[in-house]
Amino acid sequence: MKISTRDNIKAFLCLIPLILLIRITDRIPWWSFVIGVGLFGAATAIWKWKVSAFVTGFLAGLVVWAGASLYFHYTLGGHVLDKIGVLLFVPGPVVILLSGIIGGLLTGLALYTGRTAIRVSAH
Repeated sequence: MKISTRDNIKAFLCLIPLILLIRITDRIPWWSFVIGVGLFGAATAIWKWKVSAFVTGFLAGLVVWAGASLYFHYTLGGHVLDKIGVLLFVPGPVVILLSGIIGGLLTGLALYTGRTAIRVSAH
């Protein structure tokens, strides 16, 4: 299967608003975006988009989570992330990178799982 750069860009541009829309409500748990991303992964398999599922999901999650952490860092004066950094024995800005990596891993695995579940059930 040849990966299409165009399909990767389409999926990336669809994932960012999807993750942000899911996180608008405060009534659902923080991890609920994984369900929507998994369903989107299933949709990419149904639409036959040639997407590098994990990489595309990882990059989208990294951008959203690191961006959100950076936003909160500046709006809260950097105090919260510095305190979390003290707990983790790392500087405050490293917490931004760590949250981006964790969010990227969760999003990448969710997209890959959704895409693979449809592909496996089709055979």
